[in-house]
Amino acid sequence: MQKIYEVLCGVAKSDSVGTTKLSAKSIAAEMDTLEIICVIVIWDDNLSSKHRAIHRKGECHWSETTGTGDNRHTHHYHGSEKLFEFQVWIHGNSIKFTNEAGRFFFPFNFILSPVLPSSFEGLHGHIRYQIFAEIDKPWKFNHKTTRAFTINEVIDTNLPNYNTVLSGSTHKEVGCCCCAAGPLDLTASIDRSAYCPGEIILIAAEARNSTTRDMTGMKAQLYKHIEYIANHGRKRCSEKVAVIQGPPIPKGESASWQNQPFLIPAACPTILTSSVIKVWYELCVEIDVSWGFDPTIRMQIIMGTVPHFSTYYQPGPNFQPTQFQPNPELQSQTPGGFMGYPQMSQPLYVPMVGATATNIIDGNDTHSFGNLNYIPVYAFNNMQQPQINGLPVSNQISSVVDQQPVNPMLLSQPPPTRYGSTN
Repeated sequence: MQKIYEVLCGVAKSDSVGTTKLSAKSIAAEMDTLEIICVIVIWDDNLSSKHRAIHRKGECHWSETTGTGDNRHTHHYHGSEKLFEFQVWIHGNSIKFTNEAGRFFFPFNFILSPVLPSSFEGLHGHIRYQIFAEIDKPWKFNHKTTRAFTINEVIDTNLPNYNTVLSGSTHKEVGCCCCAAGPLDLTASIDRSAYCPGEIILIAAEARNSTTRDMTGMKAQLYKHIEYIANHGRKRCSEKVAVIQGPPIPKGESASWQNQPFLIPAACPTILTSSVIKVWYELCVEIDVSWGFDPTIRMQIIMGTVPHFSTYYQPGPNFQPTQFQPNPELQSQTPGGFMGYPQMSQPLYVPMVGATATNIIDGNDTHSFGNLNYIPVYAFNNMQQPQINGLPVSNQISSVVDQQPVNPMLLSQPPPTRYGSTN
């Protein structure tokens, strides 16, 4: 008679209120205690076995080809880091034992490292956290299951070093020699340097068109830059995440933005703590010049996971945010709060714009099963949209809007356009 075995793996997160079963999104933050439940189901017959569970890692890889003909060479690059690994025999040990038919639960837990980069799935690499459960069957193929869970690194946008106003200015002479058309001047600033997806960037900008040509208009674009790091090479990719376009600027005239709202779509956090993958963001304000280089102001911003308190309320004059430390007493006294901020609601956790599912097992592995398709999910500010002049900010954005979702329900739009790549 054929024997049927199944291993199921669930994940739970412990907090001050109690232990709750996570959904399939499986979200965790630094310093959380993960409680894992391994469920063994055995039908028809007894099973002699051992069981274990492990967790891990981040890696990147890509290939580059140079030359032509006989001089054509392909170079392969690979980088990896072991973020952590935890292994335990959850039932049994090196000595064989026998389970009768039935359903068995084996709970265990461990504390996450205090410094872990956020989960990430990219074109050339990933930072991935997984739980494995395995039935070790002597003289037979082991039965294995795995489940990925998402880490959101704690990046608090309320810290004082993120409250600095970012600004810049630039000047450009349009044309040259006998075709000179005159100067363009641009200044721009934003209210702070760190934001959470779902929040609004308020842009102040002024463009002076002192040329003899009409300009297409001012434009603001948010870029995500990704750097993959191997032992003997680096690869950088850039993606345009969102853009807003202002109206044309006639020759001899000016245009200005006063607190122009720019809504940040769902995106992964800034990643600077990994040795193989870096992710950072840049807001570019520019004048769109036809048939020429655009004068551009670039401002690097941090994409955080803890929203700014100004989204919810104005704090008192003595309020000073500090580096986040777990505080169970505070959390238990303010059940509606988030990360120690009493009036801040829990963010939503959603995939970034354009995300697609990834198969998390080796293509040659035919003995693992479970939910093998994985999409990481990230903090998205679940705020009530603020109003300007009595109208929602989504009605205040310039008429030309590209990939600028106004709520998480719009996250099914096509993937963002790839803007460029350099090796």
